[in-house]
Amino acid sequence: MYLYLPIESELDTPCAGQCRMFGLRVLRNNGGQDEEVMVLPDISTDFIFTLRLASLFTRKQLDPLHLMDVLEDMF
Repeated sequence: MYLYLPIESELDTPCAGQCRMFGLRVLRNNGGQDEEVMVLPDISTDFIFTLRLASLFTRKQLDPLHLMDVLEDMF
């Protein structure tokens, strides 16, 4: 089972300076142990959007193999 969690990070960009970004951390439950599969630190500046993505991807059990394609298609 995959668990998608929103994460927060600070990025320093040349144009905008320092900004708060939200991304996803993907965990796989493997026999009672959570194993980190992937971290994407900068998906959006909107926390609610990122939280909804995490909830949807967890509910639908999106395989992380397809995560980048899904995100690319959304933007």
